[in-house]
Amino acid sequence: MSSIQDICALELRITDIVNDYIQQRYNEDDVLAISHRCGKITIKAATKDKIKIGKTTELYPLKDLVRPSDDGKSEVDNDKISDIANSWMFLD
Repeated sequence: MSSIQDICALELRITDIVNDYIQQRYNEDDVLAISHRCGKITIKAATKDKIKIGKTTELYPLKDLVRPSDDGKSEVDNDKISDIANSWMFLD
């Protein structure tokens, strides 16, 4: 079980990765990989072929975690990030 602070910390880690993706615009095929191993959640962003996929690894296309803002630029889709974080951690 996790606390709300744990969920917020995971959301922040994912948000930082997505913000970096927006700023750099790496590759359209880049993914966010999240896995759970030995009680620890690991997050990595790279092209799919560079990620070691284990039993508990889930992949999320980074482009799907971005949405257009009101001024036409790209921004983090906080709702999708929150959904991802909440699917990995559960409140006590």
